[in-house]
Amino acid sequence: MFAAVLALGQYAAVWYTMANRHTLTAEDWIKCAFRALGAAGVQAIRAERLARVLGVSKGSFYWHFADVPALQAAMLEHWEAFATEQIIIDANAGGADGRGRLVRLVDIVTSELSDPYGGLAAEAALRDWARHDPLVLVSLNRVDARRLSYVAGLFGQAGLDPSAATRAARLYYTGLIGAEHLNASPRLDVRADLQHLLAVLLDRG
Repeated sequence: MFAAVLALGQYAAVWYTMANRHTLTAEDWIKCAFRALGAAGVQAIRAERLARVLGVSKGSFYWHFADVPALQAAMLEHWEAFATEQIIIDANAGGADGRGRLVRLVDIVTSELSDPYGGLAAEAALRDWARHDPLVLVSLNRVDARRLSYVAGLFGQAGLDPSAATRAARLYYTGLIGAEHLNASPRLDVRADLQHLLAVLLDRG
């Protein structure tokens, strides 16, 4: 009888682990890793720690990733795709002119979109990570160049000449990065500040 109950318990434990492996997606692990990065730095991205936060075994982690470096590579790929390319798609979706898309862009980057990843703190932490990891720096430089090019294009569509549009894009992006490091500020205050900066740049181009 005892052996049967023990066997049943072991089966249930295995089933629970397998169920969680299938329930948790790779994106769930990526989001958790970004939250850890924003809260405690890259040293917090460890399989055991993330599994503990998610309430599963490390086996669930290895179901999706070969090791922590594989997770980190997936984080960077995901960040480029969703925190840059998808945001550009969303900013363009309204069909507005350059000025309208710039306003929409501010609304998007100050929305709740980044909350599952730890909010603005996550990207600020990623920039700090890039100071110590050449591979992360390569990804960061590529993203920054893509974003600056896109924003400069919007300022150009809004009527600024190429030189003024490039300068405005740099100033706008600098303001956004600064906002990431002031993540304790209320979201609506950050949005209002960036919208004010945007209005100044458009008016003074």
